[in-house]
Amino acid sequence: MILLSPFWRSVGIISGLIGAGIFALPYSVNVSGSFWSLINLILAFFAVISIHLVYGEVVTNTKPIHRFPGYARIYLGELVGKISKATSLLGINAIILVYAILSGIFISYILGGSQFMWSLVFLIVNSLILLRSRAKEIGFLNIVLIVPLIATILYIAFLSSRSGNLSNIVFWGRDPFFSFGVFIFALSGMSSIADSKEVFLGKENLEAAKGLRSSTILGTILPLILYIVFAIGVLMASGSTTTKDALSGLSGILGNKILILGAIMGLLAILRAALTFSYDLKEIYELDLTEGKSLSWALSGVLPIFLFLVIPKDFIKIISIVGGILIAFDGILVIFILRKMRHKGQSLIQFLSFGKLHQIMLIAIFLLSIAYEFVYQIF
Repeated sequence: MILLSPFWRSVGIISGLIGAGIFALPYSVNVSGSFWSLINLILAFFAVISIHLVYGEVVTNTKPIHRFPGYARIYLGELVGKISKATSLLGINAIILVYAILSGIFISYILGGSQFMWSLVFLIVNSLILLRSRAKEIGFLNIVLIVPLIATILYIAFLSSRSGNLSNIVFWGRDPFFSFGVFIFALSGMSSIADSKEVFLGKENLEAAKGLRSSTILGTILPLILYIVFAIGVLMASGSTTTKDALSGLSGILGNKILILGAIMGLLAILRAALTFSYDLKEIYELDLTEGKSLSWALSGVLPIFLFLVIPKDFIKIISIVGGILIAFDGILVIFILRKMRHKGQSLIQFLSFGKLHQIMLIAIFLLSIAYEFVYQIF
């Protein structure tokens, strides 16, 4: 069966990043305007696809298997490794927190009741599923769920575009760079690439590398296409009144049934992405912090619940900061990791040509992103 092949399982894991970011994109594009958002999208995709391939090369040429903090420690030293552990744990927990907030919103649209309580239920269920999950199973689940997810995204985008007009899309926004961090967040799935490598265990090194490289590219492009289609459709329908979660703003235009359908789609997307990131979080505790399996599961399952209880619930701001600062910081680190590997001749299987101009452009993009987030989102 084709869905059981390592390649498609790997695509399923990487494209599992189709999650909360898709719902924040229409609002963020509306804030930045379509002109600047297009530029932000091009820069973000260039940065993310580059970093995905860079990290794929790192995990392919390094044994044994680690997660990002482990690779940072091996190639950049103990201090950088400790910093990477802190940023990775903070970033993934923040991502899961975003999923929890949105899950509460979507379940309340479907069943009514308290968004707060539904978010807690989602986190508890996610923890229980994580207890019995492995990378191959998550990849298969992602592939199975992606079919109805894509169909629903396209259906809502079609109805939205048919009910709207291109003239509703704001051309010049009030904050040109706002959408960049959201695009980075929505597209980035670097943490899932090490999980994808596990799917190819047992294959010859070169065959596994080719499979991982191809699935990384496809797993990154697929969400991009869906994001563009969905954002354009929503903006054509709701225009300047686009809401932060995208869906509630469509209910008055397309009706309550579309709101419920979109909420179901949202839960599918969030479940897929939450499982992928939760599994990676558990692996960081287990592989890089050398915690036991039970404690790793408890930390990856229980800590997000605690954070949900104490952190403000502005998911758009969390998305922007995670994408614009934490993911950008990891992007800079992985560039220096690969530079070190290639300098020492440790990268025998290469995923991309990675010249100095390419590296300088990426570092510049990420530094500008970090500076923007600190100035406009934090201070």
